[in-house]
Amino acid sequence: MSEFLPNPNQTTEEQPLNCYKLNSAQRKYSFTTDTMDTHTMLSIHDGTPMDDARQMIYQEIQHCEHRILGLRSQLNMYASVARLPPEILLQIFAKLTEDGGFVDSMKCIPITHVCRRWRSLALDAPALWTNLSSENLLWTTAMLERSKSAPLTVLMDEMSHRVATPILKHLSRIISLTIEDWSAGELQTLHALIEDNAIVAPQLEVLSLSCDGVLPWSLPSTTFQQTHRLNNLFIDSIHIDWSHSPLFRNLTKLRVKTVLSDGQPTWRELISALDQMPSLKSLFLDDMLPTSPFDAAHDAVSTSLPNLQSVVFRRVPALGPVVTFLNHVELPQDLKVFTIVHVNGCSNRGEFHEFYDAINRSLPSAFSRAKYMNVLRKAIGDDDFGTILMECFATLRDDFYSKRFNANHETNPADIGLELSYSPRACNRPVILVDALDKLKLSSITHLRIGVYVGYPELLALLKRLPELQVIQVFEQATVHLTQALNFFQPRDAGEESLIMPKLTEIRVCRDYSPMHRKNSLFTDDTWQDLKAFLEYRQSLQAGLHKLYIRKCRYVSNEMVEGLKKCVGDLRWDGICTKLR
Repeated sequence: MSEFLPNPNQTTEEQPLNCYKLNSAQRKYSFTTDTMDTHTMLSIHDGTPMDDARQMIYQEIQHCEHRILGLRSQLNMYASVARLPPEILLQIFAKLTEDGGFVDSMKCIPITHVCRRWRSLALDAPALWTNLSSENLLWTTAMLERSKSAPLTVLMDEMSHRVATPILKHLSRIISLTIEDWSAGELQTLHALIEDNAIVAPQLEVLSLSCDGVLPWSLPSTTFQQTHRLNNLFIDSIHIDWSHSPLFRNLTKLRVKTVLSDGQPTWRELISALDQMPSLKSLFLDDMLPTSPFDAAHDAVSTSLPNLQSVVFRRVPALGPVVTFLNHVELPQDLKVFTIVHVNGCSNRGEFHEFYDAINRSLPSAFSRAKYMNVLRKAIGDDDFGTILMECFATLRDDFYSKRFNANHETNPADIGLELSYSPRACNRPVILVDALDKLKLSSITHLRIGVYVGYPELLALLKRLPELQVIQVFEQATVHLTQALNFFQPRDAGEESLIMPKLTEIRVCRDYSPMHRKNSLFTDDTWQDLKAFLEYRQSLQAGLHKLYIRKCRYVSNEMVEGLKKCVGDLRWDGICTKLR
């Protein structure tokens, strides 16, 4: 060790420089020895046994560590964050539980390990511990204790069975209960626990129950008692007594879906149940419209839903049951959302007309508010089944221009959504589209979004019947069909002066390749030439377009872009061209 000790003949200014001439291990020992303060060392008698001496040092170390912890706590008292009032800190803690969009009290646990003040505040705030979703029995028990008597929000998935018993003993203070993908046996055990302990749910406002669908389970009407505050109910693949259920009376939101082949009510059961819900605002039925025909003698019932704002039908057997619903359930004239998706059966032209007539009788002005339309067509290739989806909106959605735009039918549906399923052998696509536009009075559309598989015949029908159109956005190979359709309407001779879409000011072309086949161009230079010809024609009539967007197009040349610039007021191009692909 002597070689690492400082040379007493060197000055104090010279001694540190020697450290850098040593290797890393030597510098470590040299620094430790140089900076050691003998006055802080523990005084130990030379004759003290080694084990005793070490024990004395360990005790002194512990004492010093406690002293340091105390000083650090004192230091925290003089930090800026320590000046925040408890109310502000608790609001920050509450925001942490919402991180990621899903509220979970488990996210509060790290807070309790920061400092004594934060731990004390968090543990004394019951509201921080009221969102239970843990599968851990110990943590669940701890959070039930920490939440004291505060209202609870509970999520129990298929792995949460062992925490169900302690949680459901607190059912009387649960305001939101979600049980996901439990088996019929597990749900029956839940019912027995609630009923055997005579547990009531006076604070329950939201109830969501889903069965895994392997075996059917019927929800007894006695499971949830005193649910006069319940306003939001979701039932998935569970049989329910439609004719009489105490859960219906104060609902404002009802979602029901099933994967069971016999899970649908009769028309009389469904309409009678809706008659018990005068305050209902949102209705979502997924494969729940009756499959049996309406029997005028047995099912002669009707109802009115004066407060309804949204109705969504998903997975319907055909359009006929929707017509029956519209004929026997009176909807308010100011209904904001009316959507039908995933129609299993094909309809003929007569059935489409009957459907449109039922809509016009029930909702005569609903479609006139639509300004934005998204038109989609399922991939070509099925000669027996075709589908056109029309989604309409009264206001512009944030991601309307995005390729990933998706009007989620359950959480964020279109204002108007119609899935028109037909047999290509029996129906003509353009005729179906023309009938929908004309019968439903959709001529007020100003923004049109054209999906990938929309073809030339449909676009001819669309463009001719949308005189208010201002903006068109088109994706991939539909661009070829659009440019052909645009040029089809150009006058054939000098005496012809017809001008379709007189208010058109903007076209957006998005992606000239398929994500599945990135090396292949979906359209050739002729497509760009067709677009240029249309723009030049409009320019010659003093009706030129103001904006042209070109996004994610790999096969357009710089020369073509320069030529297009001369035909519009403002060309916006992201610069992905042939040379850069």
